[in-house]
Amino acid sequence: MSWMPEPEPTPLRLRLGPRAESPFPVSPVFEDAIVERAEDAAAQMQPTPEIETPTETVAESKDPLRAAASEELQRAIEQTSERVERWMADQRKRLGIGIDAMVASLKEQRDAEVSRIEEWKVGERQRAERQLAEEKERFHGQLMEELVEFEHQLGERLREQEERLAKWWDEAEQLTKQRFADFGLSSGASDSPKA
Repeated sequence: MSWMPEPEPTPLRLRLGPRAESPFPVSPVFEDAIVERAEDAAAQMQPTPEIETPTETVAESKDPLRAAASEELQRAIEQTSERVERWMADQRKRLGIGIDAMVASLKEQRDAEVSRIEEWKVGERQRAERQLAEEKERFHGQLMEELVEFEHQLGERLREQEERLAKWWDEAEQLTKQRFADFGLSSGASDSPKA
C-alpha cells in the first residue's frame, strides 16, 4: 500500500465559502466570480470596530431587523468556526492516516529491499564460490599438464642416458677385451654381466 496525496485538493476559500457544500466541481470560468463573492462575504462577516454610544444601543434594541441580522451574523460566524474546526480535525486525521500509510509503505519497501539485498548477497557468494572452484580446477589442470610434460621430458632424458650408458658400456667392454688380447690374457675373466 503506497500513500498518494490528493490529486487536487480543494482550495480553502471554496471549502469555507458559500459553495463549500456543493458536490459539483467549479468551472475555472466562474472561479473569479466565486472568489469575488467569497471576498465580499468575508468582508461582510468581519466585525468592524464600533464605537458604542448610548444612541446606537438604543437604536439596536429598538430595531428588530438589526438585531435579527446581528444574530444571523453571529450564527454564521459560529457555523464558519465549527466548519473550520471540523475541516482542521479532518485534515489532521487525513494527515495522520497519510503518515501511517507512508510509514507502512516505507517499511514494506525497506523489507523488500532487504530481501533483495539478501538474495543478491547469496547469488554473489555462490558466483564467487563457483568462480573460485573453476579457478582451482583450471590451476590444477595447468599444474597437471606441466607435471606430465616434465615427466615426459624426464623419461626422454633417462632413455637417452640409458642409451648413452649402454653404448659406453659396450665400448668399455670392447676396449677391455682388446687390452686383454694385447696382453695375451683370455677375456673370459673380464666377462661380467651388464648392470
